[in-house]
Order: sequence, then structure tokens, then C-alpha cells
Amino acid sequence: MDLLKRFEANSEGRDFVVGDLHGCYDQLEAALERVDFDPGRDRCFSVGDLTDRGPRSVDALHWLEQPWFHPCLGNHDEMVLKAPEDRDQMLWWILANGGQWWLETDASTRAALQDALARVPLALEVATPGGRVGIVHADVPEHLGWSGFLDALRAGNPDARHTALWGRDRADGTVRYPVVGIDRVVCGHTITQDRRVHVVGNVWLIDTGAFLPDGRLTLLPLTALFEGPSSPGLRV
Repeated sequence: MDLLKRFEANSEGRDFVVGDLHGCYDQLEAALERVDFDPGRDRCFSVGDLTDRGPRSVDALHWLEQPWFHPCLGNHDEMVLKAPEDRDQMLWWILANGGQWWLETDASTRAALQDALARVPLALEVATPGGRVGIVHADVPEHLGWSGFLDALRAGNPDARHTALWGRDRADGTVRYPVVGIDRVVCGHTITQDRRVHVVGNVWLIDTGAFLPDGRLTLLPLTALFEGPSSPGLRV
């Protein structure tokens, strides 16, 4: 697994970032159609959690095969990689975290999905005309700037990895200041209570609960991150 994948500015099309998908690919398809997404020029980045809880988790494999779709790893994606090897984690995943779909998936598809997810990085960095955008599933450790965070991931620091996949300090209000060394950061993982995008410092929290009855999928153009917190983005 690459810990970080960097992307140069998109000189030919547009860049978007999408919140936690959790198998809600009908919503993603509708959102991309709504913005006239051009797979030949545009790119779609993802904060991860491609699987579990929603109706089409197995379709994550199809999306991972698209050359314009670029996710970072989410904690639910890591469950796909690790839970089947540990009985206790497997039970926890299936009973409490929406992993039932795994039991209905054939062995070859399971293997292909695990192989694809094993290549997904923990963090993304995208150059844009407005500045650099970091994308990580959950959070960045409060005491680390962006470069320090990446160094900690490369060093195999377990706390940094845990925060990348499971952290909630900015989402729950424990940390209110920005991540230094990067212009914007986009995270998912924690569903916002009002199902709207929140901004903490320079960190955009975009998990608006796509799989919930009162939730929705958030799709934002990366340009919106530089237009101010009041930008509503695009959602379905």
C-alpha cells in the first residue's frame, strides 16, 4: 500500500471530492450526472468507506477500476482487508458495522476487492489553482501538521494511522484549529449531526450520512473549498 498519492493540477477538467459512500453508488451516479461529469477529463476523489451499510458494497470493485476515481482508505475498507482473517473482528464487522454483504459475495470477487483495496493509499494530496488539498478519511493528529503527519505514517506510527482511519477530534469539537502545512484538508468518517458540511479551521468534514434515511451524499468541486465555508456544494 502506498501511504500517500499525489496528483498534479488538472489542467484539462474539473476535480471533485465525495463523502463516505458506504455502497450508495446510485447516489454517486446521480451526483456525477448532475454535474455533467466527464470521465475523460474530470476526476473524482473520495474520503473512503466505499463499503458496508449501504445497498451496493460489492460494486466498490467496479469503481476502484475506474481510472478517474481516486479514494483514500477508510476504516470500513480496512475491515474488508483485515476482518476476514480474525474471527472476533469478523463478527464485530458483520453484526455491528454492516459487513453482512461479505457473506453473500463469492470468493473470487472477495479476493479481487481485497487486492484492489490493498493498493489504496491512506492519504491523497491534490494540487489545485487555489492551493494544495489533503484528503484523509478521518482526521489528522492535533499535534502534527500535514508534513509531520505524512512522516509519521511513513514511519509506521500507529497513532497517526489510527487517527487517519478513526480520529474524531475535529468532528466532535475537541480540536478547533487548522492543519498547518496544507491549504485545505477534506475528511469524512463522522456523520455530521445536521447532515451538512462543516468546516473546522481549514478542515472540511463532508460525511453527511449517505446510507441513512435522512442522510445524503455530498459531492464538492475542489474549487468550492476555496470559496469560503458558506459554499453549499452539490449534493443529492
